[in-house]
Amino acid sequence: MKRLIDIVLAVSGLIVGAPLIALIAMAIKLDSPGRVIFSQKRLGRDGEVFRIHKFRKFPDSWGSGGAGVTLAGDARMTRLGRFLERSKFDEIPQLWNILKGEMSFVGPRPESLNFADLFTGDFTRVHDFTPGIFGPNQVAFRNESEMYPPDRDPEQFYREELFPAKARNDIDYFSRSNVFTDLMWIVRGLWCSITEAVNWRRLIRNRGIHVGFDLVAIQAAWLGANMLRFEGMPTGRFWDSYLTGVWLLPLVIIPVLFIGGIYRQPVRHYSFFGVVRLAAMVVVGVTIAYMLMLALFHRDASLLLGPLMIVLTFLVMTGGRLFYRERWRQLKRRASDNDTNGSVRVAIYGGGRRGGALASLFEQGFPDAKVVGFFDDNDNRMRGREIMGRKVLGSERDLDTVHAVHRIRQLWLTFAPNRHKRKRLEKWCRNNEVRLVVLPETGPFSSLCRGDLGHAIGEPVEKTNVDAVLGETAG
Repeated sequence: MKRLIDIVLAVSGLIVGAPLIALIAMAIKLDSPGRVIFSQKRLGRDGEVFRIHKFRKFPDSWGSGGAGVTLAGDARMTRLGRFLERSKFDEIPQLWNILKGEMSFVGPRPESLNFADLFTGDFTRVHDFTPGIFGPNQVAFRNESEMYPPDRDPEQFYREELFPAKARNDIDYFSRSNVFTDLMWIVRGLWCSITEAVNWRRLIRNRGIHVGFDLVAIQAAWLGANMLRFEGMPTGRFWDSYLTGVWLLPLVIIPVLFIGGIYRQPVRHYSFFGVVRLAAMVVVGVTIAYMLMLALFHRDASLLLGPLMIVLTFLVMTGGRLFYRERWRQLKRRASDNDTNGSVRVAIYGGGRRGGALASLFEQGFPDAKVVGFFDDNDNRMRGREIMGRKVLGSERDLDTVHAVHRIRQLWLTFAPNRHKRKRLEKWCRNNEVRLVVLPETGPFSSLCRGDLGHAIGEPVEKTNVDAVLGETAG
């Protein structure tokens, strides 16, 4: 009876799923060159070896490098491979294994040959059963790739923790299984594959506030666009199109923002590239939503609402993100200013991009560092300006004055000075008990800044660790 059910369901699945199989196959070909189907030797019933078939998730030329298990966000997976792994669509070709009798719909998952040595003692009983796609472990370990601790070897963790637990579950269930319970596990497995494709708890925790703000921003922009277009609230047939937009626009725009990677970057790190990406995704999302509205619901909707909606949505979303970012930075800066106990007062010499990046590194990554400001030799252009919220206090000639006010403990140079400037700065630092750190000459930055060291050949290179420098000075 179980074999008959397997054949009927496998044939039905291959027929009904043929369009999806063809679509996935074409997508894999477009995503990366190579074969569509990945085949691997696995252990089947009685320990016999067979080839399991899956849609390919890794590059075809990858080989066997890396861990023997698939981890969450595995760097080896292709872009489409990540989707296949989360949705479990990569398992569809195993319907062919079921037709051939090598697998069943319900059974233990077939293990890789890399773990053949684990089937010892009582665990050898797992091989008494035909491996399958669904079962208690496939539900309990639906998101196995997320179970691996960040500080343990994944294969060792699988051998010591996951495999024994899965083997005991399989032996316990399949020793007493029947056709009815197998059908229940098929239903539960399908439901689990669909509902747990997205980790909703983590998604809400990490993205909930941002998505909620964007939902409010879409509604505010849609309301504003209508009020600008009609000089007040729309009436008549335009009121119907407004109500349609209330639910249709967020239903389209939010998924487009997810697909476009808008929610991958934390808002506190919102940058110019984030602005460009957000602008592009807003244009795409609003355009698709408005075209659907015109095509399916309201052909007489005002065409001017589309451009207005794009502009207002982008402005509201960007404004909210910039406000949050600056608010977060101000709170961090205020906390740093108030915490004077044990802090290391650092001045940065060099106000270019490297100086701004160094200030950001100190303020966001090293709570013991307090950036008092910048020095820059381009005195006429830079004096009085701000970089990362810190003022440019002057140039080399202002060192004594600034030090008298701020009591600098460290002076970090973002460039390699010439011989004469180096001697002057070293002398000043010795006289004032200030530590001089030349960033391009510190390891490992020295290997990345060869161009900066061209005029400093023969000078000793100081191997400096940021944590060690800050800790030593604070101590």
